[in-house]
Order: sequence, then C-alpha cells, then structure tokens
Amino acid sequence: MPSRTIIFRADGSPSIGMGHFTRTLALAEMLHDYFHCIFATRKATEYQISEIEKICHGRIDLPEDDAHFEDFLTQLKGDEIVVLDNYYYTTEYQKAIKAKGCKLVCIDDMHAIHYVADVVINHAPLRSNLFSRAVYTKLLIGLDYALLRSEFFQEQPNRVVPKKLKKTILCIGGADFNNLTSKILDELIVIEQIEEITIVVGNSYQHFQSLTQKINDYSENKQINLFKNLNSNDLIDQMKISDFAIVPCSTILFEAISQKIPILTGYYVDNQKNIANHLKNHYKNILVLGDLNITSIRKDHIKYLENSIEQPYSPSINRNTKDRFLTSFISLANEFDIKCRKANDYDVETYFRWANNDIVRANAIKQQRIEYHNHVKWFKSKIKNKNSFLYVFEKENIEVGQIRFDKSATYYIIDYSVDENFRGEGYGTIILKLGLEQLLKDCKNNLHFVIKAQVKVDNKASCRIFEKLHFVNTGIVELNNNLFVEYEKKII
Repeated sequence: MPSRTIIFRADGSPSIGMGHFTRTLALAEMLHDYFHCIFATRKATEYQISEIEKICHGRIDLPEDDAHFEDFLTQLKGDEIVVLDNYYYTTEYQKAIKAKGCKLVCIDDMHAIHYVADVVINHAPLRSNLFSRAVYTKLLIGLDYALLRSEFFQEQPNRVVPKKLKKTILCIGGADFNNLTSKILDELIVIEQIEEITIVVGNSYQHFQSLTQKINDYSENKQINLFKNLNSNDLIDQMKISDFAIVPCSTILFEAISQKIPILTGYYVDNQKNIANHLKNHYKNILVLGDLNITSIRKDHIKYLENSIEQPYSPSINRNTKDRFLTSFISLANEFDIKCRKANDYDVETYFRWANNDIVRANAIKQQRIEYHNHVKWFKSKIKNKNSFLYVFEKENIEVGQIRFDKSATYYIIDYSVDENFRGEGYGTIILKLGLEQLLKDCKNNLHFVIKAQVKVDNKASCRIFEKLHFVNTGIVELNNNLFVEYEKKII
C-alpha cells in the first residue's frame, strides 16, 4: 500500500442526507488499494463507522459544532490529499487547506462558489463553463466520473422492458427528510396499472414506523415490499426485477442508470435542479417531472415512459471510472515530488540545453538553433524583466523542466518544456499546472488577465495537456510557414 494519504472529509445525517457520505466513501473504495485512506466525519453512527471500517484505514472523529472546521485543519500535516464534500467549504477554507501544503479535491453539487482546489469532481452531465475556478483547477465532470460503489460498475445486459410498466422501485435516498416516500406511495396507490411497489429506505430515514403502518393499511390494494438499508447487491437485485424506478436527481439516479432501468425522476433540493434541467428532454429512458415536493406522479407519466423507451439504453455509466480516478489521483500525488522555484543566473546552461533540444526546436516558432552568446544575453534580460516569470521544476534536486510566462499589454504567453530524460511520464501536465498556480501567487495584485499558448498542430501531446487543463482552442494560425493551435484561458 502506498504511503501517500488521502483524507476524505464528509458528513451524513437525517438533516443533510447521506449522499455526501455515500459518494465520498464510494470514491475511497476506488482508491483504497493504492492510497492510505482516512475518513474524517462528525457524529458517525454505528452504520457509518461500520461502512468506513470496511474500506478505509482509519477514521478521524470531529467535533459536532463549528469547531470542526479548525479542528480538521489542525489534523493536516501538509503532505496529504484532502477530499472535501459539502456545501459549507468556502473559497477561504479551501485556501487554508492549500496553505498547509495539501493537495485539494472538492466534490461539487451546486458550482455556487469559486474553487481554488486542484481538482473539482461533479458527476452530473454539466458544462465546464458553469464552474468558477482557478486557472490550474482540473475538472472531472459528467458520468465518466460517477461516484458509485463498485457493484454498480458491473456491465449489465440490455434488459427486456415490458410494454406495460407494472412493477416499480421507489427510493428517495438514505434520509428522505421531506418524507417524499410516503407522499409518492399515496400517489402510486391510486394508479391501477401499478401492481407491485418496492420501497427502499436508508439507515437515516426517520419515518419508518409510520411508513410501515401506511403499508399495512394499503396491503389489500397493492403488493408492497419494504426494505431498509439494502446493500449494493441487494439494491441491484431489486432494480433487476422492477419495470421502472422512481428516484430523485441524486446519486441513486446514477445507480439506476447503471442498471439500464426506465426512470421517473425529479428534484427536491436546489442542488438537484441542474441535473434535472440537463436531463430534461435529453434521454427517452428518463422522464424528468420537476419538483417532487409539489409534483404528483400520474398514470400519464408512466404511459409517456412506456411510449418513449428505446434501446440501446442511454445514458450510460462508464465502466472505466475507477481507472480514470486512479490516474487523476496518482498524478496529483506525483505533484508532491516536484518542486517549483524561480530561475536564477546559474540556470543559464540548463536553459540553453533545453532550448536547443531537437524536439524543442522542431516544435518552436523559430526552429533554427540558438547561438550560445545570444542565449546568454536573452536569458539575463529575461530573469531581470519584471514582466517575465521563469520557473524551474525539480525532482530530488534534478531539473525536470521549465515554464516561462511573458507578459504583453493584454495577456501572458506560455513557453514550457520537459527535459528529455523525463518525457512521456506526465510531467508536462504537472509543470503547466504547477506553473499556473505559482504565477497566480506571484501576480496576487493583478488577477485579471488572459494566458495564451501557441502549439504546433502536430504536437499532439502538448495539445492534450492544454485541453486537459481546460484551455480554450481559439483557432489555428500560420507562423513561419507552420500551423499552430492557439489556446487561451481567462483569469478572473
């Protein structure tokens, strides 16, 4: 097991629901074979403790009151990756964690704050321009990054959907603090077509006794099955024998999608609205009803779903999600080994070697080799120029590459390169990301500008790096009889 530690910070309770806890633990499950995983939480129930102990290598119990913010910070040594999942982690709190030296990952629902984290995860199918973030922040968004337990990533055959949808599974989540389960049950009872209703509630559901009584009262009208706190495999089994699912636009929706089951969905809290709005009218196998607090499920909704179902089922859950997360977190862990410093007079020889490398010259705007005396003159002027920022990156005191930002009247232009002994190992992405982060620190009094890059069109590796960091491709230009892709990113 690698020594690098990931600390997962999330809470779950009847008042806030169990979604944050469940999906963060699902991420820990994907990573726990490769990292030392610690889970930090408040007011952990016996159930939560049991689930944490199945996956993680340790637990941090935090105070129940607001002292948990500061207490958590005191737990950090500065060499950990921190994963935050909740709505109350402000930009300033993110900065406090970064100031410790930690790498920071935020799991997002509402994209309502400015992120300075290294990575932001949102598994809803949203557009990247909805997120306010630092120039170096990487986005992992969409169903390719679904935060589900491992069982839901198993490939499912396309199910045979009956012409009449008679059996439904109803699951509003782990807490269902609005007791929508009871409300929707009342609506389903009067729909004659529905013959069997399977209800699944979570460990934090507070209305179990009254729901049980209602089911007993309705038992003469319908076959109603009630399950509490099903494990993943049992939940999957119940979905398999159901004709359609009724779930909110939360993690349970993506679990249902993984099982290729027709779905009636909607939202009951604000953070689910964006998912609902995106899904609306996008997929024939999913009908979005709106606000579940006020919308009643009717027979015409079921009829609509019957008439709209298509095969093959879409959308789809990417079965390689675990590998995608592993790649991202390993890359993040590797950043700890790379140190960034400003270039100095002693770097003139190293920069000369890098600049005249055959591959560097082939991808440069001016491809002719550089004379040493011209290089020395240029280098001395650059490190003294207040509008130029030259950084050197080292691993174990060995130079691995450089990045330079030259300021013009309206933007900064990027030049970077990786030492030939370190190419093909992902250092280009690390250099660009860490360089952008350092530039922000050094330009703290001027945070409103544009960063541009020009990449030779056949330099595919470098193009992928800029695209990975969400630079915008603004077109192709001809420079010195060669074609270059222009990329830019606005810093606001």
